[in-house]
Formats: sequence, structure tokens, C-alpha cells
Amino acid sequence: MSQHKAQLSSISTEDVGQWTVPQIASKRIAMSPDKIFVEEVNGPSESYAQFWKHAQAFAYYLSELGIQPGDHVVIFASNSIPALHAWMAAGLLGAVDVSVNTGFRSGSLQHVLSISQPKVIISDVGLLASLAELPDKPSTLEHIIVIGSAVPRGLSSTWVGRVAIHFYKDVLAVECQQSDGFPEAKPADLATIVFTSGTTGPAKGVMMPHAQVCLIAHQTIQETEMHERDVFYNAHPLFHIAGKFMGVLATLAAGGTLILGRKFDAKFWLNNIQKYAATIGIAHGPMIEMIYAENSRPDDKKHTLRRLMCCPLPKGIGTEFQERFGLKAIEMWGMSEIGCPVWTSRQSVPVLGSCGKILTEWYDVNIVDPETDKPLPDGEPGEIVVRPKHPWTTMLGYLGMPEETVSSWRNLWFHSGDMAYRDSVGNMFFMDRIGDRIRRRAENISSYDIEAAAMEHAGVKESAAVGIPSGYEFDDDIVIYVIPSEKSMLNPLELLNFLSQRLPHFMVPRYIEILEEFPRTPTNKVKKKELRSRGLGPKCWDRKAEGVSLISLHSNNE
Repeated sequence: MSQHKAQLSSISTEDVGQWTVPQIASKRIAMSPDKIFVEEVNGPSESYAQFWKHAQAFAYYLSELGIQPGDHVVIFASNSIPALHAWMAAGLLGAVDVSVNTGFRSGSLQHVLSISQPKVIISDVGLLASLAELPDKPSTLEHIIVIGSAVPRGLSSTWVGRVAIHFYKDVLAVECQQSDGFPEAKPADLATIVFTSGTTGPAKGVMMPHAQVCLIAHQTIQETEMHERDVFYNAHPLFHIAGKFMGVLATLAAGGTLILGRKFDAKFWLNNIQKYAATIGIAHGPMIEMIYAENSRPDDKKHTLRRLMCCPLPKGIGTEFQERFGLKAIEMWGMSEIGCPVWTSRQSVPVLGSCGKILTEWYDVNIVDPETDKPLPDGEPGEIVVRPKHPWTTMLGYLGMPEETVSSWRNLWFHSGDMAYRDSVGNMFFMDRIGDRIRRRAENISSYDIEAAAMEHAGVKESAAVGIPSGYEFDDDIVIYVIPSEKSMLNPLELLNFLSQRLPHFMVPRYIEILEEFPRTPTNKVKKKELRSRGLGPKCWDRKAEGVSLISLHSNNE
């Protein structure tokens, strides 16, 4: 294995003072200029040198438009090589990459643009209509660079038609005149703004400095033992830290090859892994459940993928998933705000259900009572709180939201909003978001446990459990929404009986509703807030209305 890989896998806390995205990229480009860096699924590819040349041309073009260090550059585009050029160009200029969720529309998109105040937007041509639907342009916006063909005629009468329009193909046609004269970013400088999905309120812009995003990439290399011979399959969106920094930046720093999927599709996941001989990848829990729900194939293990980063690995299918596809799952826990402080990779024998142990050289992590902030003993669930041990390795705050920033850092710890517990040897077990926690008859219930039990039923393809007001103060009734397996005639009473054999009585749902699909974020996470807001549908099955008692269920099962 190369000397470069060995250096990255033994990173020093002293190195963090030198990390920036352009610095990492320029070193790797000098080492591997002719190697393929990135290839789109069923699309073009570029070597490290070609990618660097195009990123520099993009940076020069932006500088000619007046973009300066600290300016915000919005990238409103699906996964593509041009979107990566725009990201690196912003870094070369010391500008700030603001990659926007391509699913944002109307008010959510207006909010992001209003708070980020960009001078330029780089947009897929197919997303221009979403911009044009907004009542007016952001006050600071001067230019739009379009990835794709000419702007549709119907948009010329909107505010989009009154902004200076440029085209990506023309950007690359300009010869870069200052490849060695770009501003030099510092590790403490703002590198990127990642917007949360906004499931509990307006999306918050997480301000991430260069040192933080580079640390995420280096830790990914270290914890997965990534090296220059690796082929990383990445279908995570580039507006997500997993896609951009654990996928793209980590691959770039390690000198590997990135296979960039435009979007995730469980039906083609294995085909793409096989086609591109991927050796490492990443997928969160819902994606893994979707992959597992696909019909098994004789060639499930006929691939070169041996490591899959999972956040999380679903407990109900974790062992079976790894055995079916013949791979090792590497779990972690983290957030945009604080990176990834917890990994399973350093455990000699990973514990099923655990998201790992703390990277103690980089972070302090504790479990506290969410009401009092007092530390809790091992085994008792509480809120995960984090603080860094080194400067510039967590977020700088929330863009334009000082009150939320102060609140999140209460008592000098970042409050994650995630519930977990820790065992006596340091294994962390994620339970639920505090907002997704269900309170039932004085018991705090993890929706994940209910969902995991439901997923054991052969007729259930996906499930999502939420709490709705029961009529008692601070008390919930439990609803479980399920998507049935193909050709399954799922019977609510039979499912209820199944769950009653696997769950404590206070966790057995009152309501069961069968849906064709769930509302999802662009990263395929279920929008539980929308499920709670929609209430009970007309076809929702109610065990009380059907006269089914929990006592009778448990009696029948004894």
C-alpha cells in the first residue's frame, strides 16, 4: 500500500492546522495526474489532471464575474461532474460552496436563497423552472450559470430572464489565466454551507470550515482503510456531507476513483456495483432496507464491494444483509454540525446495533438527560452531546440564525437531538431522534424498535412508526405506516398479532395504515413530520374500533 495512504491513515492532530480543500486536491493531482478520478454512471469520466484543469477554468470564470473570497456560490444541481467543478472552483477562490437540496421548492427554496444571499447560482437547466416559480430573485444575485442547453423560452418572462445567463460549456471554453494566483484559503475559513432537511422547522444552514470538512474526509480514509486502488460508488447527493466529503473528498484525498451515480435506485444498486467493480460505498439505513427488499439473486455476492459505510445498519436485517452480499458494514454516527465522532471500525468485533465507539483523540462525547443536561450512567438512554478537542473541526454556527446556534451549544456542548445509550465498554447505541420519540403511558419509546419488529414480517417492505396525541396530556397513541411487499395481501390484524409477540405491550401500535409510498427527503429518509401531520387516513385500521385488546393478543400468544 502506498506511502500516501499510510500517512493519511495515521493522521495527526497537528495536521489539522494545514487542511483546506484546495490544498488536499492540489497535492493529490500532482501525485496522480493521469489516473481516472471521477466517472459518472453511464456518462463521461475525467482524470485528476482534467478535473483540476476544468475546476481552475471555472474558478477563473467566476473570478471574472467578480466572485471574491467569502462570497456565496449556490450550486443547485444533481450529481454530475460539472457540479463537482463548481464546488472545487468555489474552494479555489476562497468562496463558499452552498449546495442546495434539489428537492427544495417554493418556500423552502426561497428561504435558502434569502438566507444565503448568493452572487451566482449554478443550476441544472431542468431546475430553472423551480427558480422561476419564486416571486423575485435574491437581492444579491447577479449571475446564473446553466448546466445544460438553452434556457426554455417560457422562462424569459420571469425574473430568471432578467439575470445575466451564462452556460457551463462556455465556462470551460475559457482558458484559465491564473492557475497559480488564486487566493489561499485557511483551515478556519468557511468552506461550505450545508442545509439541514428542515423536518422540524426552516432548514438551517450549517457553516462548515475547511478543517472540518477535511477532517471528515481523512477520518473516512482512516476508518475504512481507503487507498488509491479503491473504487468508491457514491449515489448520495452532493448537498449532503456523506456524498461530498465522505465520498468525493475522501476519494480525492486517497487517490481512488469515484463512480458518481446521479441518484440512488435500489433496483440498479448491485448492477452498478458490479459494472464498475466498486470496492467501497456508502448507504444509510433506508437505502439498505430498500436494497435488501429487492429480490435476492444468484449473483448477490459476485462483486468486489467489501466495505459499506452504513448510517445506520438496520438491526433487523443487519446480519442477513452482510451475509447476503458478502460485505463488511462499517457504521458511524454523525451530523453536519459536528462531523462523525463515532465509528465501528476500531472495534475488533462490531456489536450488532451499535454505531461504534468515540474517536476520543478528536471529540468529547457524552449522554445526558435532555431536560437537565446532567450526564447519565451507562445503559441509560439520553441525548448525545459533543464538543471538539481541536479548533475549526466542528461547525462555525447556523447561517443567519444566532439564537439557534447558541441554543444548540447549550452549556458548552453541542446538543444533537439524538437519543442513544452507551454500554459499559463504550459502544454507542443510537435509538431515535428526540422529536421522533414516542411517549406512551410514561414510557419513552423508540420508533426504530417498532419499525425493526415490523420489518421482520415477510409481508412488510417498509415501515414507519409515529406518535399522535392520545387525548391524555403528554401521551401518544402509536401509528405504524407500512408499505407491503410485492404481491403481499397484508392483513392488519395478522400484523398486529405478529408485533404483539415481539414487542412489549406498551409498544404495540393502536393504528395500522397501509400506504403505497412514504414522503421522503432526496436522500430517501422518511419525512415522519409529514406522516404525523397527515393524521389518520380513511383506510387506517384501529384495533380499538375493531374490539381487539392487547390482553387478548398476549393471552393467545402464551
